Amino acid sequence: MNEQRPPARPASSGTPAHASAAFDGAWDLVAAFLARRGVDTVFGLPGDDVLVVAAFERAGIRLVWCRDQRMAVHMASGYALTSGRIGVCVVGKGPAVANAVGGLLEAASGCSPVLLLAGGTAIESDGARAFQEAPQLALAAPVTKWAGRVTHTGRLLPALRRAAALVAQAPRGPVFLEIPDGFLAEPVSVPQALLDGEPPVPGRYTAPDLPAEVARARRPVVVAGGGLGAAGAAERLAEALGAALLVTASGRGGVAESHPLYCGLAGLYALPPVRELLGDCDVVVALGSRLEETAAEGLPDGVSVCQVNIEAGEFSYDRPGPLVLGEASAAAEQWAAALGHREADAGWLSRIAASRERLRSWAASPAHPELPADRVRVKSVVRELSRVLQPGSVVVHENGLMDIWSYLYPVLTLPEGARSVVPSEQTTLGYGAAAAAGAKLAAPDAPVVAIVGDGAFDFLRVELPTLVREGIAVTYVVLDNGGYGWLQRMVDNLGGRPHLFAATAPERPDPEHGVATWVVTEPADTAGSIAAALAAAREGRVAVVRVPCAADDWPPVAGAASEAEIHASLRQAPAANANANANASGSGTGAGPGEHT
Repeated sequence: MNEQRPPARPASSGTPAHASAAFDGAWDLVAAFLARRGVDTVFGLPGDDVLVVAAFERAGIRLVWCRDQRMAVHMASGYALTSGRIGVCVVGKGPAVANAVGGLLEAASGCSPVLLLAGGTAIESDGARAFQEAPQLALAAPVTKWAGRVTHTGRLLPALRRAAALVAQAPRGPVFLEIPDGFLAEPVSVPQALLDGEPPVPGRYTAPDLPAEVARARRPVVVAGGGLGAAGAAERLAEALGAALLVTASGRGGVAESHPLYCGLAGLYALPPVRELLGDCDVVVALGSRLEETAAEGLPDGVSVCQVNIEAGEFSYDRPGPLVLGEASAAAEQWAAALGHREADAGWLSRIAASRERLRSWAASPAHPELPADRVRVKSVVRELSRVLQPGSVVVHENGLMDIWSYLYPVLTLPEGARSVVPSEQTTLGYGAAAAAGAKLAAPDAPVVAIVGDGAFDFLRVELPTLVREGIAVTYVVLDNGGYGWLQRMVDNLGGRPHLFAATAPERPDPEHGVATWVVTEPADTAGSIAAALAAAREGRVAVVRVPCAADDWPPVAGAASEAEIHASLRQAPAANANANANASGSGTGAGPGEHT
């Protein structure tokens, strides 16, 4: 299995234009094709057919073998979103594919370019109740851009070319390809020109003129989503418009959070100062966002939303406003240049500055003063992490109750050049914990920090030996409320039974077997524990900082708290400048239409 030999044996059959490449088996062709496309790492858990292992070794591709197929797909997704390249995963057949489907669902919702290669029963055994025969295409098709099955060796290379093109084509997303038993050990010969063929090249994009209602807006908001593309474009458009600059959860990392117009996240994670801006804006420019429910929450009914997306299926058709088909960053750059030195509304700029100041003041204030003074506050832990994050770090999120604190700007402020990986609208539990491992392999020189709840971390525990074995040095900050805090908070709000979904006092066995672990039991332990964990990760160790907490340390967002609780939690932040409100052109001081108050 460790034998090293070239993956392909070019054999001329006539003129060079008709040259061919010969392979010992199907998986050797797969490995050679992937290597030519720049793939150097594959995640997965192969089935009985271990020919794939030898083929990847011969091609110089690293196989990170995992213990759970869904976790492997999540790792491939984290790798893809961090690197910008495709993430590749290989699994067996039947129940292996069924287990991987949850990962495909998350990848589809998050526009993550994951290529899942799976085994399958032999074509000649179809309908014969062969071992692990399953309707794999039917399972994968609803959650992929394309699900295909190779029927004989002559169709393998065309299927690989199609899969690689579709997985990377915008909007990106997962593709499934079944390579069944029956012909895997047969020699394969393919045209060299097809093997070396380049992937499709996108054409040059020219944006249409800036919509008139955007050009004349006096209180604009720019929202950057995960499909923004090139960094810097959203900032330049916001400057040209004099707009408040927000991001969706998946858009975080695409905008410099030090920018003077940046006010944090839109939607579910928007705090009252940001919701007040949204309530009074006269136009929203959404760049590369599907405007799913959690991203669009708080947008006033009737406000014009100019959406820019790469494909018509990505638009939200529930809101009025221009729909611009094209590349979001290119459109933003062209529109910013066309606007030139347009004079922005001074009152609106003043309101943006006042909102930023209120957010900064709130972030610096203690959370939940009603709780015992010796309790560790999640807000303080996230603030300390924010303080020590290095430029270029990768921050990976989950979506439980406690880790929502990490979405709240400026409690967590990303440093320059930082990247962010977040769950999609599906919010698959355990996604972020596993995706962090893929992110670390995609960015081996960058600190990778995952902020997760204990419920999500439990899904990863099966893969901790994988991370240790492979030297995947992620730092995990585990916010441990002894169960599922979001569910417990819902029960608490209804007056239900205490500690139904969360323990009275979190008591989890700490990771062992090569995992460095710290437990933060007192506020004074926070800084030292985080610093020590980051240092351990720099030395190549998997590091875990466990923070015992409880559901009553909730973040001030809709669902986790009532509107009264949200506003009360910001009571120490100064009110927005009243003069700025009064001077804002055409805006009032009250809540706008549809604003949550």
